[in-house]
Amino acid sequence: MYRPPSYFPIGVNMYVPAMQGSAEFSSLQPVPFSLGKPAAASASAVTGASPIAGNSAVGTSTGIIWTADSPYGRTLVVTPSGDPGAAGAILDVFGTDYLGQQMVERFTGTSGSTAALYGRKAFGRVTRAVVNGQASNAITWAIGTGTKLGLPYKTDLVSAKEGGAWVQTYKRPTPVLVDRSAALAVAGGSVFVSAPCAGYVSQVRGWAASGGGGTNPVITIKLGGVAITGLSCTIPESTPGVAGVGTPTTAGYNANNRVTAGQAIEVVGAAAAGAAADTVEVTITPTQYTTADVTDPATNVTGDPRGTYEGLGTYNAVNEIIAYLNPDASVNATGNGGLMGIRQALS
Repeated sequence: MYRPPSYFPIGVNMYVPAMQGSAEFSSLQPVPFSLGKPAAASASAVTGASPIAGNSAVGTSTGIIWTADSPYGRTLVVTPSGDPGAAGAILDVFGTDYLGQQMVERFTGTSGSTAALYGRKAFGRVTRAVVNGQASNAITWAIGTGTKLGLPYKTDLVSAKEGGAWVQTYKRPTPVLVDRSAALAVAGGSVFVSAPCAGYVSQVRGWAASGGGGTNPVITIKLGGVAITGLSCTIPESTPGVAGVGTPTTAGYNANNRVTAGQAIEVVGAAAAGAAADTVEVTITPTQYTTADVTDPATNVTGDPRGTYEGLGTYNAVNEIIAYLNPDASVNATGNGGLMGIRQALS
């Protein structure tokens, strides 16, 4: 395993455009890279006890000194103290990646929502935050650490170890199924399934067995007792084996539908007189491994140009995470990309 690099002087950009090779990848085998021993995620690890006033004037800048506890950076989480009251309440966070490239990520609040905003880019350092859209309510923004860790290069994940033990790797949407009896379908109620990995609930499907023909059951999904907004499906009793399908109102990874490994997912069925037994499938889109975002040029809302890894186990500053990676030195039609990915967005 290669020792993580540590000499990155502030102000020096070590990004190599269209990089095609590195000494680490001298063999044809997957290469182990240590992603460090990250501490538990904290909603205020970056701003500490001094959150940022979200109703400050546009352009208000706050200096921050923070360095990631993972060698290739870590994603951020921005949490409002209350309802921003304006759809355009925006906080731009500036810093550098582990290579010293300057970078920025935009976090936009939603009127009526107090949910955390989850970043996609792995920051090596954070240097300042700028109000770029004023909240109409007197709120503050707290900046903390997320659970996604940066990767050294644009690669493909092959396998991983956490705390010295091999873990299963999830890179593609993963269905979790549960069968419901006819009695439960008729009476209504909940059954539970377990999330196999970190990720988000992206779809629910359900189909009836033969022998029904009564009321079509309506299925919703809850996390921690809270329904995922807009996610439901209606199981067609008259056509056994044909699935009803539903997706959340907001697609992708957000506060309302994200799960951690082992988290209980509640499958809730409304009472449906005359219903047959059925099967419900909940699809988890993993975030254990997120591929590099190859959007060119990168923007302040695109993903990380080298991809990220989100552990299945507990972050406790003790368990080391090791990712076994294969290189991807591909470039796009204009010659951009390579092992270090697309250049970071600057504004």
